This record gives sequence, C-alpha cells and structure tokens, in this order.
Amino acid sequence: MIDYQVIKRGLCAAVLLIALPAKANLLTANQDIALSFTQPPRLAEAVLTITQAQQRSLDDVYWPAAGLYQRGSEKAKQIADLRPVRHQIAVNTGTVKKQWQTLYQALKKMAVGERIPGTIDPDITRITLNTNPALKGNWHVQLPKRPTNVTVLGAVDKPGDYSWDERHAASDYIQQARADTLGISHVWVISATGERAQYPIAYWNHQHRDILPGSVIYIPLPSKTIKGQAIAPNQHVLTYLQNRLIP
Repeated sequence: MIDYQVIKRGLCAAVLLIALPAKANLLTANQDIALSFTQPPRLAEAVLTITQAQQRSLDDVYWPAAGLYQRGSEKAKQIADLRPVRHQIAVNTGTVKKQWQTLYQALKKMAVGERIPGTIDPDITRITLNTNPALKGNWHVQLPKRPTNVTVLGAVDKPGDYSWDERHAASDYIQQARADTLGISHVWVISATGERAQYPIAYWNHQHRDILPGSVIYIPLPSKTIKGQAIAPNQHVLTYLQNRLIP
C-alpha cells in the first residue's frame, strides 16, 4: 500500500509544497492535482492512484497520447528554450519573419517537458517490469482525453487546429492549411505518441499513412545560419513538439 498525500492545486499550493518532506516523491498530473509519495511508486501504481484521485476510469484516458515527463531536468530546460526560434524572427524579414513569429506564438502556448519514451498504460506496465520503473523524485504524468484535432504548423498560410478524420492523410490537412507544396515531397508528422516521422505528400510518392488525433504536422520554415547556434532551429522545433504535453 502506498502512502501518499493529495495536494489540492490552488492559491495555497505553494505553501503546501514547501511543507512537504525534503525527500518526498512528488507527482503532478495534468493541471489539477499533485501527489506526494513517501516511497517511490512504480509507474503503474502511480497512474492508477492518479486516476483514482481524479475520479476517472482508465477508459477515459487516451493512452497513445499519455506520457511520463520530467519538467525540471536540464534536458527539459533545453527543450523549452525557444531562443533558436526567436533568433530566426530577428534575422529574417517579410513573410518568413511573420511565419516564425506565428510559430513562436503557437509554441509558447504549449507546455513541454522531457518526455520519457514508452507507454504508461498500466494494463501493459504492471505486467512488464522494464516498463514499470520506480519514480524517485519529481515527475509529471499527463493523462489526456482523446483529442479531436490535428495541428498544422510551419510553412503554411493558415496554421492551426483542424478536425481529425480517420480517413485523412497528411496531404489532406496540408491542403486545408493552404501550404505551397511545390518542391516538397515530405512533411514531418509528430505523433501523439511523441514519435516523429516524415510522411510523403507528393503526387509521385503519395501513400496513405494514418495520423493519430492530437498529432502535429510540421513543414519546416526557411532558416538562416547563426554563428554559435548549437542546433538547427527546425530540428529544435521538432524536438519541442515531440515533448509537448497534450491537454
């Protein structure tokens, strides 16, 4: 039996957190709850405890998009740093500058962390030991409902959310977002699972590949090289999108 304390989110949350034992194992979940465990819980136990505290059934969670995150790690801080995008706003002009600005505003609205690869579905993790680690320290568990949209970002005229349709391919969403695909044969799809892959969209290589609800389609923007920049800006955007928290 795990001894845990439910911490209500709200005006007094900061005071309650300060009062926690120094070695407490703290799990936050979505935007409404935090749990303090005296002993590191296993992932499956933590997820089951969280759903009970939220008074939700396991069927209420969209497991492909559910994830385990570290939000205070050095890697999480690097992922959340949008300076590569801001630099492109500073050095570009005209339409490209506006596209980077629009992208920056969209990314700022997303919460991100360091997403740990793999499923957190307790039906799987509790019977497979290597997928059921002990969660020592501070962790975040995101348990979303099934999304209803696919998001299109990058080099498009109308970036934003579009209604998910199981019959739609990447090219269908791109067409809705009014992208100039001349010379473009592939786009990036960042799945709700956190994985990313290039999907073909040209007439000569087109093939249907399913896209999960909650996924993001990204067409890279033109970018300029900046001295001392450690990572290409479009690569940083892809990493950022892979590690977003799906609400």
